[in-house]
Amino acid sequence: MFSCIGVGTEKPTVTIYTEQFPPYNFSNKGQLQGINLDIVRTLCERTELECKFELLPWTRAYSLVQKNPLSGLVSTARSPERESLFQWVGPLVSSRTYFYRLAKNNHIRPVNLAQTANYTLGLVRGDVYEELIQEIGFEKDKNLLKFAHHYEYINLFFKNKIDLILGSEQTLDYQLQQFGYGGKEVVKLVELPVDKLQGNYLVFNKAIPPEIIERFNQELAALKAFDNLKLYRQRYTNE
Repeated sequence: MFSCIGVGTEKPTVTIYTEQFPPYNFSNKGQLQGINLDIVRTLCERTELECKFELLPWTRAYSLVQKNPLSGLVSTARSPERESLFQWVGPLVSSRTYFYRLAKNNHIRPVNLAQTANYTLGLVRGDVYEELIQEIGFEKDKNLLKFAHHYEYINLFFKNKIDLILGSEQTLDYQLQQFGYGGKEVVKLVELPVDKLQGNYLVFNKAIPPEIIERFNQELAALKAFDNLKLYRQRYTNE
């Protein structure tokens, strides 16, 4: 299957890049785990594909998967701009996304999406939400501040230097725990509709044979048919 990318008959190893995005994929005491990473690990086993996993900052991982013919990336939101860049397996597990403020900042009270643009927001540079929030009215270096890593803007958020952050119902508690917070310090505000992004996926470099992508999607469909991925979600959530 991999002869088309010059690997020959030797069984190749595919590198699956990932980022710190709990509970979907993250490092816990040096061990890579998470809902979607566990699913992908199972898919590698069931398709007999040799996979190794590497945790990197998002921007670097996103760049490398487009350059390395023997690579994939999880978890990746699917958008029209990204569609032709990769081969797609999924959707995996995702959840609804909201704007959040500090509980003590009672003066921050947007009641709709348009009003959220009256405040400052921090995001990782190259985040898939960029286009969505720019459509709302956020502008770079005005009310939209971009950073290399999640911890940079979350740190400023808790120092009251940034008004809002984005988070999903499943990921935010994990993110805040890394800073010693339990979730009560923040208040959920307006939902950011993310239907356009179609959820989280595993993507592969376009050099990976289509047969591999088909087998991965078939095995994922089988896992969903069994219990709709409940087993994987229960490992990391209170479901």
